[in-house]
Amino acid sequence: MPYHSTETVCGITGTLPGTLRTWRRAGLITAPDQSDGYSAGQLSRIFTVLDMTSRGDTLHEVAQQLEGHPNAARSGWECRQEELNHQLKDTSDTLLEARIRLVGNDYCGDDFVNCYLRPLNLWLRTDMSNGAEERQARFHQAVVKHARHIMSAAHRRKSVPLFLEAVSVTDLTEIWMEAIRLTGQGFRVEISSEVTGAPANAERYYEHHLMWCGAGISQLMHWNYRHRLLDGLPALLCGPDQAMLIAA
Repeated sequence: MPYHSTETVCGITGTLPGTLRTWRRAGLITAPDQSDGYSAGQLSRIFTVLDMTSRGDTLHEVAQQLEGHPNAARSGWECRQEELNHQLKDTSDTLLEARIRLVGNDYCGDDFVNCYLRPLNLWLRTDMSNGAEERQARFHQAVVKHARHIMSAAHRRKSVPLFLEAVSVTDLTEIWMEAIRLTGQGFRVEISSEVTGAPANAERYYEHHLMWCGAGISQLMHWNYRHRLLDGLPALLCGPDQAMLIAA
């Protein structure tokens, strides 16, 4: 019978080790064998929980559904976003950061970013009500702090090293959310988030190099990208500027 290490399970499911621990404490999955790891049956259960949490239900709601309660309550991502929105109106940065950390531990990295952080970030950027600018700034700082926290933890694990470089940005929060998502996928991310117009140098060894393009790419940076490809170096354009990516 095949067994899978925690690192392997996290890599193929997009979850963090802390998320699996949270699911175990909630009784959603069982602990792996200390020597062999997760069995095929346990991995199947993890995928079941992953599918259920992808709807944004709380872990208590997921547990109720797994136990076969026919009238189990369900909430979803809109409720999770509304909870964080209320927290943003509070003056406590500590509580805001704790809320993001809690949700980040409950869900896989892709769902946490794509279904929770990104929609709220887009809403905050279009919000014109009183105090919107302050709420957006607080949200950005909380996202950056969470990204730094999980990236630091990833450096203590056997993860695939990746360098994420900002070539151009229109939204400073976006590249940090991408760092969170990539960390959840099993990468050990080093980020260069400041756009300088010149190629950035990574401090650590990396196997993958993602060049984040939010608003086009300069001639120098495009030359650098093409030069890396010709030299057989790992480089890939990424980011929200899809027109530029197609042209490249």
